[in-house]
Amino acid sequence: MKRFSIKLIACLAALSLAACGQAGEAAPPAEEGPGETPAVILPEETPEPTPDPAPELSAPEPYKPEDSELVCVTDYLPDLFVELRYATDDNFTGQAIYDFSDAWLRYGTVKKLQTARGILEESGYSMKIWDAYRPAAAQFSLWEAMPDARFVANPEFGYSTHSSGGTVDLTVVSRDGSPLELPSDFDEFSLRADRDYRDVSETAARNAQILEQAMQAAGFVPYAGEWWHFADADAYPYEDLEQLRFPLDRQAVFEPLCEEYISLRAAPAHDAEVLARIPRGSVFCVAGWAGDFARIPFQGQWGYVAADYIQLKNGD
Repeated sequence: MKRFSIKLIACLAALSLAACGQAGEAAPPAEEGPGETPAVILPEETPEPTPDPAPELSAPEPYKPEDSELVCVTDYLPDLFVELRYATDDNFTGQAIYDFSDAWLRYGTVKKLQTARGILEESGYSMKIWDAYRPAAAQFSLWEAMPDARFVANPEFGYSTHSSGGTVDLTVVSRDGSPLELPSDFDEFSLRADRDYRDVSETAARNAQILEQAMQAAGFVPYAGEWWHFADADAYPYEDLEQLRFPLDRQAVFEPLCEEYISLRAAPAHDAEVLARIPRGSVFCVAGWAGDFARIPFQGQWGYVAADYIQLKNGD
């Protein structure tokens, strides 16, 4: 019995040592049975690139800027007809002069334009803008094409009032935008373009006078040589738009020009209250220009950023 116990203990010890030796070893691969398919290792999926953030085009609350701010007309008069002739080749130069197709005016001028349109609508008419704010560079191009001070302001002696953002060229149209008979086409360099009206039909004269009366009642001064040309009676200086070097495309996408962030301020001034910090990589559209500041929407609020600290996205 004692001999049997010793043998049993020795046998159990041997089995224990064998188990310890196999604990750290990898198990041999299992043989594939008939008809079995080896596991397929799929390549890791490449994650989709993160799209650029969409720019904010507007803020949830309407914004009423100072009268001197340059704004996009259709932001405040969305139903107004706009056909900037100098954005196409349908003008006296035969080529596009502007790189934008949105009409921009001072906010004070836009308010008067809204009044004039209301007067026209009471009689079943509307209006169409042919020209509004005109960059100074465009004035040089127009003068080169037509160096006649009766029709084009010589930029060497002073810019057109269009370059102040307070003058608009427009026509009266039917409520649905259909054209009406008028003394001449836009920028027609003939005597029919003036406000004499004796050399045009009664219908053309009457339609031009309907437009003129509405614009005068709203606070505009008509130019005698062009029936379509009206200047705001409240003059605005050209100088505060000299720093405006960006294209006036309302949908143009801008980004901060900085290493970390730029400041969104409550007013167009460098010492104005800071509303938020706009980090590098953010994108936005400009809704107004006030001197050397741009008004933009950011995080549901309006504010101003210095124009020196923004650029078209990707530096375009």
